Amino acid sequence: MDAKRIPTVIGQRVKQYRLNQDLTQEDLATLANVSLNAVKSAESGKSTLPTYVAILQALGHIDKLLAAFPDEGVSPVQLLKSTTKQKQRASGKTRVQPGDKGELDW
Repeated sequence: MDAKRIPTVIGQRVKQYRLNQDLTQEDLATLANVSLNAVKSAESGKSTLPTYVAILQALGHIDKLLAAFPDEGVSPVQLLKSTTKQKQRASGKTRVQPGDKGELDW
C-alpha cells in the first residue's frame, strides 16, 4: 500500500467502526472528549495520533492501534552483547538506502 494512502484508509476504518456502533460524529466526539471537527478530521485521515488514540479508546478499538506496535522486548543478540544494561541507542551503522520502500503488510 502506498504510504500516502494509509491516512485515508485509517480514516475510513475509524468511520466504519463508528457506523458499526451506530454513533453519530457528535456522539463519538462526546465519548472521546474531542471536538466534532477532530472526529471529522480523523475520519478524513487528517488527524494527530493523540486524537486517534482518544477516538479508538472511545470506540473500544485501541487494541487495533496497539497491535501495530507489538512489544518486541530486548533482542537476544543485545542480551549477549550487553550484560549490564538494555540498549538505549542505535549505533547508526545500519543504513537504509533511499530506494528501499518495501510494501507495508498491514
